Amino acid sequence: MEEKRSRWTARFIGITFLLGGVAWLLVTLLVLGNVLAGMEPPSYALGPASSRIVAGGGAGTWFVMGLLSFLLIGIVGLGMSALFYQFVEVTIGATLVGWRNLAAWIHLALGGGGAAAASLLMTWAGYQAGVAALDADYGGGEQTGLWIHQNVLGPIVLPIAILMALALLGYLVGGLAVFTAWWARRKG
Repeated sequence: MEEKRSRWTARFIGITFLLGGVAWLLVTLLVLGNVLAGMEPPSYALGPASSRIVAGGGAGTWFVMGLLSFLLIGIVGLGMSALFYQFVEVTIGATLVGWRNLAAWIHLALGGGGAAAASLLMTWAGYQAGVAALDADYGGGEQTGLWIHQNVLGPIVLPIAILMALALLGYLVGGLAVFTAWWARRKG
């Protein structure tokens, strides 16, 4: 019996592993930063403790939402997308050739890359905003909310929106490829 494989499942799973490694590195650095900031005397070599940024609320919540978005959409979402490709290519035996192959690449690059980039940019901006808001005693910049929104968060709103739009386009194009392959196979 010939073993069936899906090249698109392998590609999406591969990127999922890669982004999982990025998440591991990011969380490891954040935990190490918390440990260093909690020492006596505190060391802010990796910046202030992310726990203080989260607890501080305000603009620092961008940090939390960005990280959660990266974990859920950037990693879990791509892994789930792989299951659709597995179903279409292996379970029902549809092939993704021609425009559908190109659409799958667009899904992987724009959908996966755009979502990961937007959420990581949001994570970074939220961390920088949280640092700016913290007291100097904790390694922060003691800036006002207005200053933070004008100088830290404001400039990245448009790039995040553009990356999100690219991600949505990638999801739409990839979704159309998977749907039409399924529809054609279902009818045929």
